[in-house]
Amino acid sequence: MSNIEQAQIVVIGGCAVGCSVAYHLAKAGLTDVLVVEKEPSVAAATTAQAAGLVGQVRSTVERVKLAMRSVQTFCK
Repeated sequence: MSNIEQAQIVVIGGCAVGCSVAYHLAKAGLTDVLVVEKEPSVAAATTAQAAGLVGQVRSTVERVKLAMRSVQTFCK
């Protein structure tokens, strides 16, 4: 499916977090997931929030928790 108006779920951004969200939705059985990325290919760039989530030093408690959860998810 490539039509954004008809997709059941649209994920904005095709970097680490966006691709992970799409992957887990598909793994859960959803078949109509569309990833929208402004670059010519997915994972061509990164956002400030997705870069370097391995380090767990962040400016807020919420960001530390996101980083810790990311490490648990990606390092299995």
